[in-house]
Amino acid sequence: MKPPESYDLLRQYQDGNSEAATAIFDRYVERLLALARSRMGSKLKRRIDPEDVVQSAYRSFFVHARNETYLLERSGDLWRLLASIALNKLYGQIEKQTAAKRSLAREERATNSRSDLQSPDPTAAEIVALVEQLHLVIHDLSADEREALSARLQGVSIDDISKSLGKSERTVRRLIAQAKKRIEERLLTDRTVERTASKPVIEPHAPLQYADYLLQQLLGAGGMGKVYRATEKSTGNTVAIKSLHKSRQQDRRAVDQFVQEAQILTKLRHPNIVGVQGLGRFPGGGYFLVMEYVDGVDLQSRLKEGPLIPSEAVSIVKNVAIALQHAHEQGVVHCDLKPGNVLLDSSGHVYVTDFGFAHIIAGESNLTCSIGGTAGYIAPEVLSLKSPPTAASDIFALGVLLLVLFTGERPEDLDVAGKKCEERESLTNICYRCTTESPQNRYASMTELLARLEVVQIE
Repeated sequence: MKPPESYDLLRQYQDGNSEAATAIFDRYVERLLALARSRMGSKLKRRIDPEDVVQSAYRSFFVHARNETYLLERSGDLWRLLASIALNKLYGQIEKQTAAKRSLAREERATNSRSDLQSPDPTAAEIVALVEQLHLVIHDLSADEREALSARLQGVSIDDISKSLGKSERTVRRLIAQAKKRIEERLLTDRTVERTASKPVIEPHAPLQYADYLLQQLLGAGGMGKVYRATEKSTGNTVAIKSLHKSRQQDRRAVDQFVQEAQILTKLRHPNIVGVQGLGRFPGGGYFLVMEYVDGVDLQSRLKEGPLIPSEAVSIVKNVAIALQHAHEQGVVHCDLKPGNVLLDSSGHVYVTDFGFAHIIAGESNLTCSIGGTAGYIAPEVLSLKSPPTAASDIFALGVLLLVLFTGERPEDLDVAGKKCEERESLTNICYRCTTESPQNRYASMTELLARLEVVQIE
């Protein structure tokens, strides 16, 4: 039987399947260890344990993946994401170990591409607190669980652990999965209680009635929900209705994120942003969102026909930039800009949609934030958790989007992707200014980027 794709494993883990976490760990742990070792010289190997680096990377990944910080589009994205996180951890350790020898740290960095991101080290207090919690939860594990997990973290094969414990390989895998789940639950519990204890649940206003709409066609489905074409009975108008999957309707965090999108879209009235009528509730209690219906196609589907001509790509991106400029002026960062979230109607009008991961950066708001995005479009400072999303994060994603539109594919390495389109140097210069690693080196605002797009020479 064909093993599941990485994005399927991530979705299973986010749905609470602890075996998927074990599968993710087992699938990539040896590759991550090899990657960490390859980035370390002999002196560093004496001071830094690559297994500690990889375990730290997995811990960060599983915590944020559980909160759906990451979305994946294709096979291979999970490896690139884990590799980036592991390198973040490694370079943080290198910075710490070579604080008095900065030249060595610079030498280590010079061997890697700019996509190898940095991540700040945890504070001493955070480390002590984490160690205390780990001691407590490990003490609660059974003897078999402790032995199996300890051996696995040291790189011992499942087969050898099975022989050592005198248990089947299936039982060993179950013991490791149970131990990991208990540790994860213990590490997440205190944070969850802290976030929710002081904030009573307030049910949002959802006046729209499900009986007033007639569902006609399923337009699309994703990891979080589905979108239908529907008719508003009282007016005969065609609308789009978005709903969470049934499995998500009882997930408070997913519901909050869904409601936040409705509140943000109500705030962002703009001709290049899909409009929203409001929230409603199904007879069973779940929420649905009534939106403007766009009779057209998303850019991801359009790209199946091949790359766009540069003039068309620039025209679309200018309209997207205008929409995001309006959002930024309202204190909202989109956070998940990609071809699938840009729509073209039958007349070629451009709409930005899906503000499910949007982040509030200004103004008074009681909206919660769910930092996330899609691998390949997330700005380095957000991916490495060094900074919350800002307008610069959307500028990064827009640069990647522009590059994708006129090359037909998303680059794995932004340093070399431009070689495919050197004949349009001025246009690729805009892309790389948008996607530079440092936010300070990107365009200062969408207004500045738009001004540059207005004068770019397109052959």
